[in-house]
Amino acid sequence: MALTMRWVHRVLHYLLMTAVAVVFLFPFYWALVLGVDKRSQIFTLPPNLWPSFDFRPFLRALAAQPWALYFLHSVIITGVTIALVTITGALAGYSLAFVRFPGREALFALLLSALMVPFEAILVPDYVIAYHLQLVDSLAGQIFPFSASVFSIFLFRQFFKSLPVSLWDACRLDGGTWWTFLWRVAMPLAKPAVATVVLLTFTAQWSSFQWPLILTQGQRARPIEVALSYFQGFDGTHWREVSSAALMTLVPIIIVFMITQKYLIASVSGRSAEY
Repeated sequence: MALTMRWVHRVLHYLLMTAVAVVFLFPFYWALVLGVDKRSQIFTLPPNLWPSFDFRPFLRALAAQPWALYFLHSVIITGVTIALVTITGALAGYSLAFVRFPGREALFALLLSALMVPFEAILVPDYVIAYHLQLVDSLAGQIFPFSASVFSIFLFRQFFKSLPVSLWDACRLDGGTWWTFLWRVAMPLAKPAVATVVLLTFTAQWSSFQWPLILTQGQRARPIEVALSYFQGFDGTHWREVSSAALMTLVPIIIVFMITQKYLIASVSGRSAEY
């Protein structure tokens, strides 16, 4: 009887997970259906859930705009931002976790209070600063305002505080410095925190829209998300081509999530990601 109940519980568990997965994956599938379906079928009721696999909308979307240039812009912006956020977050989190100095807790509380300030509240001052620094319509103007993240500092601080002091004592006995301990001991152990910061920063920067829309004025520094919005109104709204272009912007996010998901789960659950 106990074995039967355990089997029923497991079946129900997997059925529930499958249902949740279908709910979350259906919008991506529907975008794929719209992108490769026939033009006459995208507005039919009931909707056609099985596509006809007409890939001409993808080809037309690729030929309509210089997507490779926009893709390169997004890659540069996102990659540099991830590197800066990881470095600044690790250094600041390490200092707040291990280095004792007057006002450390007050400084940490002040940093946390910055999380309560919405970006829209500082949008105009940020633009004025970017204008005077001649960062308007540039890649640098889309990177530097986001080169440090309070959340990454908080995440690294909490992870470093969970490390046993014996690790630092062992490193010091071997002649290591604080710098050696950070980069050769603490950071290799902080893979779940690093993966979480990388994934969240990548998602935020790759899908960033409001700030790049305000800052960019032409194709010279336009990222792919802003280009997608211009493409939607370029020559009316061609839903198949728009869906095809939107799918292209989603592929990098899916790839990065698949690479970092086990570290993200380990960071949330507190378990090791080496499984």
